[in-house]
Amino acid sequence: MLRPLSWHRSIARAFGRPAALLRRHLGLVFVGMFFVPVHAAVSLWMPRLLGDALDHLQAGGPVEVLERTCWLLLVLALLESGSRYVSRKTLIDASRLVERQLKQDLVAHLQRLPIAWFDRSRSGDLHSRLTQDVELVRFVMGPLLLHGGSTLCLLPAGGWLMASMDVPVTLAAVAVFGVLFAGMRVLMPRLHRWSKKSQEAIGEISQRAQEDFAGIRVVQQFGIVDRERAAMATRNRRYLLANLRLVRLRSLLHAMSHSTSGVVMLGVLLVGGHQVVDGALTVGQLFQFTGYLALLTLPLEILGWTLATMPRAYAAGIRIEELFEVAPEPGSGDAPPLSGGLRVQGLSFTYPGGDRPALRDVSFALAPGQKLGLAGPVGSGKSTLLALLMRFYDPPRGTVFVDGHDVLDLRPSALRALFALAPQEPFLFSDTVAANVGFAGAEPAVGLDAAVAAAALDQDLPQFRDGLQTIVGERGVTLSGGQRQRVSLARALLSERPGLLLDDTLSAVDPLTERRILGGLERQRRGRTLLVASHRLSVLADADQILVLDQGRVVEQGDHRRLMALGGLYAQAFRRQHEAAALESLPEAGS
Repeated sequence: MLRPLSWHRSIARAFGRPAALLRRHLGLVFVGMFFVPVHAAVSLWMPRLLGDALDHLQAGGPVEVLERTCWLLLVLALLESGSRYVSRKTLIDASRLVERQLKQDLVAHLQRLPIAWFDRSRSGDLHSRLTQDVELVRFVMGPLLLHGGSTLCLLPAGGWLMASMDVPVTLAAVAVFGVLFAGMRVLMPRLHRWSKKSQEAIGEISQRAQEDFAGIRVVQQFGIVDRERAAMATRNRRYLLANLRLVRLRSLLHAMSHSTSGVVMLGVLLVGGHQVVDGALTVGQLFQFTGYLALLTLPLEILGWTLATMPRAYAAGIRIEELFEVAPEPGSGDAPPLSGGLRVQGLSFTYPGGDRPALRDVSFALAPGQKLGLAGPVGSGKSTLLALLMRFYDPPRGTVFVDGHDVLDLRPSALRALFALAPQEPFLFSDTVAANVGFAGAEPAVGLDAAVAAAALDQDLPQFRDGLQTIVGERGVTLSGGQRQRVSLARALLSERPGLLLDDTLSAVDPLTERRILGGLERQRRGRTLLVASHRLSVLADADQILVLDQGRVVEQGDHRRLMALGGLYAQAFRRQHEAAALESLPEAGS
């Protein structure tokens, strides 16, 4: 069990941030909280009037008094409903504003986190925290204030009013309430534990569903629909079991709170009935007791519901705060104008959690405006080097320099403003082709049509129903692999950054389209620093410098002529590819 200080810190961790956001709307909170006791006072006044009216009728008093009481009850009813409306609207509105701001802050924070953190995260779990968990925290910031404030006003005031009328009857009611709170204390730790398991289970379902739907072609292609259905059924079963256990506990808590009202009413009638018979109470006063109990029953039921929901809200607040506690990518550093001169010396790099280096003692220098080619087999470290230049991962200090600046001293945003990256597996949004090409949103000197033509994407436009305004579908699913790569290349060209990083961008295009793209790239390059990683060595032949990587090491280095003269791995691979291209260009036998 947590000590009081630890419990306080834990609560502050879960709800401190939403509470700070709620303080921005103190005006709404103050208005709402002002009308909560008004509503409680009016509600408690009405049973007193009804009880006095019954005693007045029993005593045979004048009708005029009864008429005044009815008019007063009408006014109080209107005041009760009005105060309830205002308090509910203002407090719930404040909680919705907190929910909106919390989601915005969370999304903004997630967008600032390092790429390495996302490598270890599950998007389905992030979606669950951003939606369901934030909604549960909102409950604490609005409905809890409304219902909790009403309970705090009604219970003490109602208890004092009942005790001032008759202590034995009040003690009979309090005794049953004490049993209820004892039961709540026993159930609360279990509610918290199973609430957390339920939220973790729904996160697993979201993650698996997202992967299955995104990879539906792979699932159907390999005929593993039944296997994936079984995997989802397993996760659903875990979620079901956790929720069934949670429902049992919450139902038990609700049953205790609901049954308490009936037991309390029974005790009041038994004890109060004898008091009426003995003349200690009037019928009107007993009616007041039952009216107060009716008013107190709802707050007690709400209290039980609140206590049942609080563990889930607490667990949700902790899960949200866990995301905020992840350190964002550094936003500080120098941001000088960069032209793209590179110097890498003795670079060795191992991915976080990796057991072997992805790069080993890599060194080279590249002047602004030059072209560097990266060759090597899969897993040799080409993409890793490009990722380090974009500072998706931090290299060791003193190993990577841009225009003489250590990249660790530069803002990551400054580096990403220098380079435009066209990856081998580009990500396209469910939008038009034109929107994906112009995603950077800048006002480029190169027009959209020129960038599309340079990427040889214009030759495919007749196939698209609406040309550049064709919707490409989620992740560009309606386009071929080569078309997606060319959309990504056009996006990079249109961004007008001083440097271009092409990560095997032409791997899915045919040789004819490749030659056209290379010609368009040379025309649109206009002095940009260019780094190209490719398995097609013909793409690298005009590079000022070529690095041949193998298992993270530079095994050959130089321009095309020098590497061909060496007769090493590059020369052998280039001759094989050249011979294969020549064979493909021969006319078929008998044609």
